[in-house]
Amino acid sequence: MRRFMEPPRDAVLNDRYVRVLQGFRFWGGLGIALFLRAPALMRHEGDWIARWALDGLVKLLITPVLLLAGVPLVVGVFIACARPVRRTRMRAKLRGPLIAVAAFLGHIVPAAGGVVGMLLVVSTYGVGSAWSVLALLGCVVVAGRGAAFVWFAVPAISRHMFRTVEVHQALPALLTVVLAWELVIQGSLFSASGPSDHPWLPVGGALATTAVAVFEIHRLATRHGIRLRG
Repeated sequence: MRRFMEPPRDAVLNDRYVRVLQGFRFWGGLGIALFLRAPALMRHEGDWIARWALDGLVKLLITPVLLLAGVPLVVGVFIACARPVRRTRMRAKLRGPLIAVAAFLGHIVPAAGGVVGMLLVVSTYGVGSAWSVLALLGCVVVAGRGAAFVWFAVPAISRHMFRTVEVHQALPALLTVVLAWELVIQGSLFSASGPSDHPWLPVGGALATTAVAVFEIHRLATRHGIRLRG
């Protein structure tokens, strides 16, 4: 998994503060968004803890999908806005992100197919025959392999955002900001735990993520001389 989702060592800055910021801007922003969601759910009847946990699970599962949708757009705009002398170099480094995206899709698509296959086998044939049991076990193996890959890939994705750090050190921070606001939109349009009395509360997590990303980009510029346009 690491050879697909982790960038080469020489592409990662040896900066302890940047590593801490990389972890906090992703998990901290997501955690703040969930924390701010809890008080609104507590005022509703029923098992608010289960609804809160379900909302967090949905956000965690939808995060890679939102990232896959945002990575091409953000990277494309970033390269287009870079200085002409830098564009060719950035395009030459797109191989790493493309490998990471292909590896992720190569596992998540069969995993989703395995889940759909299990549902079809059980609903159509049940588990009364040996063939249906074998087909069900095959679907479980495929879905489990994909789920395991995603489980172990998420930490690398949270820090390096599908190896976009190879293109530019600031891209993971920018992608996290886009992701944070995508989650705000997702929460306002659809939430597994139902509508909130205060739909503006998740904005706090996005604002915290944005602030951390801005600080990270500032440190890259002042400490390492890495600026957004080259």
